[in-house]
Amino acid sequence: MEDVKIVVERRYAPDPIDYERLVSLVESTGERVVLTDAEVPVSVLLPAGVVAELEHWARTDHPAPAPVAEEGEEEEGEEEGAGGVAWDVGRLEVEPLARPLEYGPYTRYVRADGKRVSFARGGAVVAVQLAAVEADWLADQAKYRRQGFMDPKQAAAFEEFLARQPPVGEQ
Repeated sequence: MEDVKIVVERRYAPDPIDYERLVSLVESTGERVVLTDAEVPVSVLLPAGVVAELEHWARTDHPAPAPVAEEGEEEEGEEEGAGGVAWDVGRLEVEPLARPLEYGPYTRYVRADGKRVSFARGGAVVAVQLAAVEADWLADQAKYRRQGFMDPKQAAAFEEFLARQPPVGEQ
């Protein structure tokens, strides 16, 4: 993710959080909104298109949710996830399934796992709220996968370029 972000400290945010304003910021600016608690990122609101792009690249090797070690868990000998890591896909706390909540023009949907939250306007998802850890994991995975990708035309051109190069000893 880029360095541009909007940071909202939870202790200064209204209680309950004004999701209408935050989602409106995400939708109008296209930037992520980071909710912090004591200056530590807790969750991130991202434009839905950004989440789709990150998931496209990050999930190439990881079809399951992002691996996030939970506090107090030992990484060895655990049965959950791969390599003893618990799988977490969104928010810090699981929310019970409830009817969607309205925040102005936005409707807030808690996903079936009770962790991720989507915000829709006019039937289209405009923002997704993730745990800060998952957002970072997605961004890192996507960055490295995208850097290693070459589309077929680019790969063919690179092969042709390499074929024209003299052998290493003859340079």
